[in-house]
Amino acid sequence: MVTTELIQKYLDENQSLILAILENQNVGKLSDCATYQTRLQQNLMYLAAIADAQPSQNAAAAAAAAAPK
Repeated sequence: MVTTELIQKYLDENQSLILAILENQNVGKLSDCATYQTRLQQNLMYLAAIADAQPSQNAAAAAAAAAPK
């Protein structure tokens, strides 16, 4: 089950990964950057899949407007 806590965990991890990528770029550890970038990409794809699976706000508003009164 996807919870707001789980999503926040991914967002927090992504922030840490971005900082690690920047730090490693600054010291020239490009292979380490690639590892962190791969993990970041996985997290972003997971979060995108969660967002895509959510009902559209526009669709919900249209359904509510079309509902018989």
